[in-house]
Amino acid sequence: MKNAAQLTEQSLQSMAKVYGGGVLKLYGVIPDGRGDDFAYFQQQIPGTYFLLGGSDFSKGIVAMPHAPNFAVDERVIEYGVNYFSSLLVERLGL
Repeated sequence: MKNAAQLTEQSLQSMAKVYGGGVLKLYGVIPDGRGDDFAYFQQQIPGTYFLLGGSDFSKGIVAMPHAPNFAVDERVIEYGVNYFSSLLVERLGL
């Protein structure tokens, strides 16, 4: 899986403009990769794979996706919805 460079940079700039930062660029290979079909979509349409962290170490919420003990700090869901819906609104020119 390889992110579309221009689309990725545009997305990061949009998020920084709207939210003032808070987005980290991570480079490398996604660990494990079990059960993820996104790479197949990227073979047909340019895309960007984002990871949304959902751990809160102070609450003991530390689990990898697809693990039997998966847990997520539900406050993160609001951030994800805001980030990704703002990208959609910008791409649609609304």
